[in-house]
Amino acid sequence: MKLLVLGNSALSFDNLALKVGGALKPEHEVIHLENPLDLLEHDLEQAVIIDAAMGVKEPRLIEDLDRIKLGNLCSLHDFDMAFFMKLLKRIGQLDQVRIIALPMHATVEEVLPKVQDILHNL
Repeated sequence: MKLLVLGNSALSFDNLALKVGGALKPEHEVIHLENPLDLLEHDLEQAVIIDAAMGVKEPRLIEDLDRIKLGNLCSLHDFDMAFFMKLLKRIGQLDQVRIIALPMHATVEEVLPKVQDILHNL
């Protein structure tokens, strides 16, 4: 399964997805995307996106973009990904999406088992 992980390695609050992706790499094809525009290079309907998100208490699968709120922003990266994907849906370029949202201040050890369960059940 192709996993597209978003995050910024220079920001401690925005690098959890990168660390989780590294832990999942032996079993999955993991691609690190620093720029949300890089999403255009991939078939988003065949991949799973992993990213940290504000307001998430535990890892959760989001398949409905309407559940992603554009509100208080932690970084421009978060705004770009959410806004960009909603725009693609609105113009008819994206029908299905699978995003695993991670709590921003969790550790890899706290979230990895749940992420593995989500991936196993896809």
